[in-house]
Amino acid sequence: MTRRQPTSDGAAAATEPEYAFQVKLVAVVWVRATDKVVARKVIPSVFGSPGMAENRLVNSFNDSLALTATVIAVDFFVKGESAVLPESNDKKVRRRR
Repeated sequence: MTRRQPTSDGAAAATEPEYAFQVKLVAVVWVRATDKVVARKVIPSVFGSPGMAENRLVNSFNDSLALTATVIAVDFFVKGESAVLPESNDKKVRRRR
């Protein structure tokens, strides 16, 4: 996990400690494409980190629940060949062994 770099948006230095959590995530990405190879190539593009607008929305929602914590950054990354094709056009796909 990489350490988050300080922002250059002129924000004041944080007075509260920052915590970084690594979370295991399972995602199902539905792709419509000409074939499996092309479909698999676009998967990493959906794991782009959310921007400031998305983080503002999350923080606004958390604030409405009286949660005094601010999400400052989220990073996604794909480890290795983790894209598995469990079904195609509503048909189960047999996994090759």
